Amino acid sequence: MPSLARPGYLGALLAVVMSALALTPAPARAVSDRPIMAFYYPWWENSDWSYDRMSDLPAPRYSGGDESVLRRHVQQADDAGIDALICTWYGPDEERLNARCRRLIELAREGGRDLQVAIIPDQSAWGPLKSIDGLARALDVLKRDFFGQPNYLRYQGRPVVFWFNPPSLGGVDAWSQLRERADPGREQFWFGGTDNFGYLNVYDALYYFDISWEARPGAAMASYARRLEQFNQANGQSRPFVATVMPGYDDLKIRGGHARDREGGNYYRGTWQTAIERNAQAVVLTSFNEFYEGSHIEPSERYGDLYLRLTRELSDRFRAEVGRPAPQPVAPGDCQFFPETGHQVCGRLLSYWRENGGLPVFGYPIGPQQEVMIEGRPFQAQEFERNRLELHPENGRPYDVLLGRLGDEVLRRQGRDWRSFGTVGGAPAGCLYFSETGHSLCEPFLSYFRGKGLEFDGRAGYSLAESLALFGLPLSEPQTEIIQGRPYTVQWFERARFEWHPENPDPYKVLLGLLGVEMR
Repeated sequence: MPSLARPGYLGALLAVVMSALALTPAPARAVSDRPIMAFYYPWWENSDWSYDRMSDLPAPRYSGGDESVLRRHVQQADDAGIDALICTWYGPDEERLNARCRRLIELAREGGRDLQVAIIPDQSAWGPLKSIDGLARALDVLKRDFFGQPNYLRYQGRPVVFWFNPPSLGGVDAWSQLRERADPGREQFWFGGTDNFGYLNVYDALYYFDISWEARPGAAMASYARRLEQFNQANGQSRPFVATVMPGYDDLKIRGGHARDREGGNYYRGTWQTAIERNAQAVVLTSFNEFYEGSHIEPSERYGDLYLRLTRELSDRFRAEVGRPAPQPVAPGDCQFFPETGHQVCGRLLSYWRENGGLPVFGYPIGPQQEVMIEGRPFQAQEFERNRLELHPENGRPYDVLLGRLGDEVLRRQGRDWRSFGTVGGAPAGCLYFSETGHSLCEPFLSYFRGKGLEFDGRAGYSLAESLALFGLPLSEPQTEIIQGRPYTVQWFERARFEWHPENPDPYKVLLGLLGVEMR
């Protein structure tokens, strides 16, 4: 199909102001009053990595004590939107983890990062801590050496301590004795890993470490949120709701436990959706790098950096939507008529069209808003020249409108499988590489890709996640195809086809193919 459907179309397009914004570094991010905190394990040695005991391995493999590794983890966590790493600690006398947690704090501060660090003394796994005396002494060291660090995590103004598996020390009475001895003035904020509300006599907040036993992501959190609300009402308190997010789980090889499929990222998205819908006051992420239990988001041999990118996208969305008034939708009667095609766009679809690129990105409407079947379910949708906008009111903004995967659909309609396209093993300097599909993205298409996106983080420019949300992953390398009877260089994406038109003036040399037209 031709990329310019009618005479004069380019003239109309030239009248639209298209600002190609360069991707700019994210501004410094102060730790939120609704922090996102990820469990972090510094215990790994090169000898630990084995598919005999793990479902996946990090890429690259490493020793957790290497300075370069700690620096990389600080950068990756901070870039992914994580506010704090919760460092597993066996107390002041176990020098390996003690030194690594201390160095993690120092490197985060020295690198000028916003990343904070908190400590989780693991009495359940380290015998010398499994007593009131042992933990009281450990807390004295934390208070003396850690809490005063400028990037030690504080919540509600108090330094944070996490606790795991409370019964390994004892019941509520044992923990009450510890608190009265180590922190009688409640100057610290204790997060306890249990859903036994009796422990709220000791801890300041509770959290779940593992929610993967629940097949429907978010169901465990929704149930817990209701119970916490009842507790707060009955006791006149306001204990915070701490939501757990997880990408999946698999400890079958190490202990014959259970596995929760990641569903290509959908399970992870579902857990974040509950955190957003339930207006969580803090988020714990299980985990940054627990490979024995397969809950890692750290780049790996199996998943590449997919889950770091998802964390950036979802943490941005959490910050944009939680704790703020819901945006007011465009009134149903707010419509815009397009005489070029004789169709109008109304309500939420119109606001989405206007906010995310308008004519250059989506083109004109080529049909009315109507009910269509998508994956066997009815949805309201409307076709545009370059894509299909679908209303999904079950999702929170901005995901209440989704884009059709028309790049993939058009290729399939043509009898072409993008998986048969030649792939590459990397990208040249100055380009992007997407290991998920094995394709690179270079100029002249790279600048166009970076200059457009779905706005959901409130920052200038567009992040990689925002551009991916609009165009999807590349499905091909640049290749020559015939358009309007002439050969042009094109590159296919999940939701678009980029076309290089050297005959056009700047900045219109890159155009999006009319995939919506081609689907009719």
